[in-house]
Amino acid sequence: MLTATVLSWLLFFVTAHAYETWHLVDLSQVICPKPTSSMTDAPEFPEYNLGINYTNELQVDAPHIVGFIRASKQAVSITFKIEDFYGEQVVPETTVELKALSDAVPSNCKCTNPTIPVEVSSTFGANYGAQCGAWDEPKCGELWGNITVGAWCCRHWCYASSECPDAYQSQAIPGQYFSYAACNTYAAVNPCQWTQVAEEQDPCTCKDKSGIFNAAMKAKFSDSYGSTCGAWDMANCATNYRPDQVDTWCCANWCYVDKECPSAVASLNPGMEGVLYWSDNVCVDDPALMLQCPYQPQPNVSASDTSCDCLDATMPSELITSLGLDLTTYADYGRQCGPHDADVCDKTYPGADHAMWCCTSWCWVSATCPTARASTVWQGYYWSQEKCELNAEAVSGCKWESLCECRGQLPAGTFDGNGNFAADYGSSCSAWDSVNCKVVWGSDADSSWNTSSDHEWCCDSWCYVNEACPIAKKSWLGIGFYFSYETCDDPATTYNEQTDSCDPLRRLSARRRFGGGGGWSFGGSRRRSPWAASTSARHRSWSAPSTVSQRRRAPPPPAVRRRAPPPPVPSPTEGRRRSSSLSGQTFSTTPRRRATSSVEASLRRRRTIPETPYGYANRPHMMNNYGGTMPYQTPYGYTGYNAIPQQSSPNVAMYGAAGFVGGLGAAYMYNNMYSDSWGMHRRRRYGDFHNQNFCIVTDPGSRNGAFMACEQCYHLYGFSSCPSADSCRTATGCRYTTPQSYSRDELAATGFIPQAYTPPLKVIFTSITGQGIDTASICPPLTPADVALAEQFNRTMSFKPELFLVLSRQDVVEAVEQTGAGAATGFAPSAALLLMLVLPHLHK
Repeated sequence: MLTATVLSWLLFFVTAHAYETWHLVDLSQVICPKPTSSMTDAPEFPEYNLGINYTNELQVDAPHIVGFIRASKQAVSITFKIEDFYGEQVVPETTVELKALSDAVPSNCKCTNPTIPVEVSSTFGANYGAQCGAWDEPKCGELWGNITVGAWCCRHWCYASSECPDAYQSQAIPGQYFSYAACNTYAAVNPCQWTQVAEEQDPCTCKDKSGIFNAAMKAKFSDSYGSTCGAWDMANCATNYRPDQVDTWCCANWCYVDKECPSAVASLNPGMEGVLYWSDNVCVDDPALMLQCPYQPQPNVSASDTSCDCLDATMPSELITSLGLDLTTYADYGRQCGPHDADVCDKTYPGADHAMWCCTSWCWVSATCPTARASTVWQGYYWSQEKCELNAEAVSGCKWESLCECRGQLPAGTFDGNGNFAADYGSSCSAWDSVNCKVVWGSDADSSWNTSSDHEWCCDSWCYVNEACPIAKKSWLGIGFYFSYETCDDPATTYNEQTDSCDPLRRLSARRRFGGGGGWSFGGSRRRSPWAASTSARHRSWSAPSTVSQRRRAPPPPAVRRRAPPPPVPSPTEGRRRSSSLSGQTFSTTPRRRATSSVEASLRRRRTIPETPYGYANRPHMMNNYGGTMPYQTPYGYTGYNAIPQQSSPNVAMYGAAGFVGGLGAAYMYNNMYSDSWGMHRRRRYGDFHNQNFCIVTDPGSRNGAFMACEQCYHLYGFSSCPSADSCRTATGCRYTTPQSYSRDELAATGFIPQAYTPPLKVIFTSITGQGIDTASICPPLTPADVALAEQFNRTMSFKPELFLVLSRQDVVEAVEQTGAGAATGFAPSAALLLMLVLPHLHK
């Protein structure tokens, strides 16, 4: 049985290693030539540095080594170094030749069929490891503890020859090696019971926490609230939060998780602080819902605030035509207030949920406008409805949602007790008040008869409409229904005050059923309907698609939680700690070099970190990092062919050490500014280089999983297939679904302890070369010929992730006395008998 101390330590270990961030390497910035330009506004071309910040999943007081996740199976040479914020050396300049990958197994890698000692067979079973078998599958939880199990429990292995590429020395039978590669022709047990157990033990799996809800939460939320990934606040966000707090985060998917989940955020529900934790990083948002989230902040915008005034900005003609709009009609798209999308919403926002928002008025505004929304059709620009009045004609005749059509006869008994109105009063378009208008309404205070001299509305047609109609007004009769004059065309009459009647002399109103073709007037309303209380925001409807703004997301996770150190490793009476790693090699972190005596350095926090021996001391730890199998050993460390299967969900960050401007996509963004040959190429037309937004293509096909300029992604695949990658640009990263399998390499001699250095770390790449590096498909076009070729084949501003850098946590092992070459290189000689880490039966 595992002791409570050991279980506690293993839980810490599993939580620490199970979550890591893949840092996306922008190959184009390393391998492509730097563009030059004669443009006066071209800024200095930046040095590319990949940034690594410290987040909750990083156990900063444990040793880590550098690893690479790569799509290519061909050999790759990488030269890089790592510095901290102050320029201190973390990893010296290193060149690694990542080997070509294959799952081929040499012919001399075979099971050795050794004699199994009685003490082994009595614990694990007869013939344990003598030939290929899924030996750990029946009792994996009993042997290893449920918190360390996974798919590896169901794989076949045997004791094999040392020539196997993944041969590791056995601790159960000295002198023997075990190998999974020797049994690669055997399929793993499927289904594997231990993968489900591993998921249940995952602290970031959504949890049903209704059992600990307090009375206030039970009264407010359903029992299923937060139990699975969902937009749980979509229905009640406006009720539970102030108007200035609501925004697109109300539409984000999230669920309750355990406190140990690295992305866990403490609940703010009164009385549940420190008890409930939630995370939106473990859930994938509905991209269409996020883009059209009906919740928008409603800050108070004073009349003197000019930030929401229309900019009078003219959209580039090539962008207008790329949307499929007629340039003659739509040259002023968004320039001033108007229902610019009323006729063409299906063109400007293909794939969106078209509704009444298509017919509302808006214009381009400053990004500082409190109600500004980032545009999805003109990158880097913002729109707002703040200073725009609704165009009654566009709204009343909106072809996308018929909220303002006559609703028909009101329920029976509505006008009982009021002899002035028939049962069908207001049921359809008609001048219902053209007879005895003054007699009926002259003494009604709500009609404002005596405060206005304009009573032309007596002769106008109107009807009762849906309450959700944006231009509807509340009935004066107090019956709870709403009316609209703009819905109806008027008869050719005019009101006669002396006779209290309508004379047939009136000119037909300019009002026409909707069909303006985009030529909207920017003036005020032409209609003069009677005063009444306007409709308020009584219903929550879809919004125009808007890029999700980082400043308006859910509250960010707390600062890095410094993890408490794990419980002490069991004493020799409970088990023996390894003196070296599984590979038989032990490495040591380099003691942190003390800061220099400069003024800047004197301000740094000094840390004394002694030399620390490290390595993989635990088979589940290594196998869980390599997709459930043992990696092959290489001169530089370890390599795992297809270690990460397709459709995995790692956490990915494309964060530059200098912010996003040094991160993914910067080569293309700066090429826009520098290259004189760029011309009118599509990559430039779909986005402003000053503020490029990227989306992840989820549509099946050759571009699945690519990061693409959002405008182009929406244009090609629609909103539902283009979730925003904005959160990937932060230090914490985003959830990403791998479109293909990836292989993993780890550099065993690059160990360091993060807490010894000041974040963010800066990874500087000198070169990346190899047969798998295709500059033609990676680099932006620089010459006129390249641009013409890209235009001909409709290349888009997209980046297919090919290479990631990852920090892999290692175990601290006991120091082994080294002499000779081993001491000089940091490699320890293989031990004849490697001691076990936790319990005598925990290693083969």
